[in-house]
Amino acid sequence: MADNDLVQMIRNRVAGEPLDLTGADLRRADLINADLTGANLSGACLSRADLSRADLTGANLSGACLSRADLTGADLRRADLINADLTGANLSGACLSRADLSRADLTGANLSDADLSRADLTGANLSDADLRDAHLRDANLSGANLRFADLRNADLRRADLTGAKGLVKPMGVEPGNYYWKRLEAGLCSRGYQYRVGLNTLRSGEVFAGDERVLCSYPGFHFASRSWCALYYQGRYLEAKVRIPEDAQINEPWATDGKASADRIEIVAVYDVETGEDVTDRYRRKRGPRR
Repeated sequence: MADNDLVQMIRNRVAGEPLDLTGADLRRADLINADLTGANLSGACLSRADLSRADLTGANLSGACLSRADLTGADLRRADLINADLTGANLSGACLSRADLSRADLTGANLSDADLSRADLTGANLSDADLRDAHLRDANLSGANLRFADLRNADLRRADLTGAKGLVKPMGVEPGNYYWKRLEAGLCSRGYQYRVGLNTLRSGEVFAGDERVLCSYPGFHFASRSWCALYYQGRYLEAKVRIPEDAQINEPWATDGKASADRIEIVAVYDVETGEDVTDRYRRKRGPRR
């Protein structure tokens, strides 16, 4: 258990006063809303400590043990977490912008909705981590282990994924595969008029192929039939699409279940409400055009 005198010392700290807690035993400590800005906690043991909403801006936590600690909503901007043990820690909603997490162990950590923009995660272990809705824009994930990490809806724009391990594309999109797309009345969607057969981008449009970006545009999005039914319940036409052999494909690493291509072939159209095959009604439609 934590040394109560240490906890009281932290609580009584004058703002800006140096705080050296190198190697301190703070296991299970109640440090909710604590002011630990710039504190030296290198090598400290904070296993199962409650640091929710604590201010650890610029703190030195290198080599510290934060296993199963509660850091919900904590401020860890520019913190030094090199080689820190964060296995099973709860960092949901925490701010880790520009923090140094290189070689940190975040196995099974909850980082959902955490701000990791510009953070250094070089060589970090993020296996089984929950990174749903995490902000990883401009983060360095080179050499990181992302095996079984949940990246759904994470923002990976401009992130460095060089040499990252365990990244998986759950859809496994390949040319020749069949998928589905929900469309509005008249076989339209977002200003495009589709047709049965090959649909290509408009003249002058350049396919958005950055795999770090969700919902990239220009590009034709598609998914599984069940995904389309769940997310596009207000659209009453569903098209079965094939990905041509020469198509460019973008299946984002953080996909929420959809991907895109620079061309798709609509092979069949169905009325969602009746299940009727209405393909022949749209064979003469021109598209895609505004």
